[in-house]
Amino acid sequence: MSKQPETHEKELRAIMYALAESIAQASDEEILAEVREEGDNPEIAAEHIRSSLRDTAKVYQQQKLRAAQQQYDARIADMRHKEYALPTTPEARRTLLAAVFAQRPEMQMALVTAQYRDFTNLTDADVESQLKQLKELGVLDNLPTYGETKP
Repeated sequence: MSKQPETHEKELRAIMYALAESIAQASDEEILAEVREEGDNPEIAAEHIRSSLRDTAKVYQQQKLRAAQQQYDARIADMRHKEYALPTTPEARRTLLAAVFAQRPEMQMALVTAQYRDFTNLTDADVESQLKQLKELGVLDNLPTYGETKP
């Protein structure tokens, strides 16, 4: 295997280090003069550099957030395709959800927004989704099943 790409990378790195060292040793006046010689406005150039550094820092800081979002998305996708042993009728699912919230009121506060507290505005799909989430959390494991269930 050829060492040429590795050699080019080392050469490029050496050039970058030399440029960085040259800039680090230059005075502010020398840098400003060079920017003006290039026909650029130093204030605009400085703002562009600050903006680039802020953007780079933001991307770096959000790496963990993006990784967590990817894990969350994968988990949700898994939940959508997984089969759960839940009551088969919407009424039985609502009864089960009401029983869970009666026994574990903290779950209701965590899963259901204030406008849906009375369950009248929750769609059947919302109820089923809430039950799937509770099943994933293990909350349903300690409750008796209500009505017929499907695998």
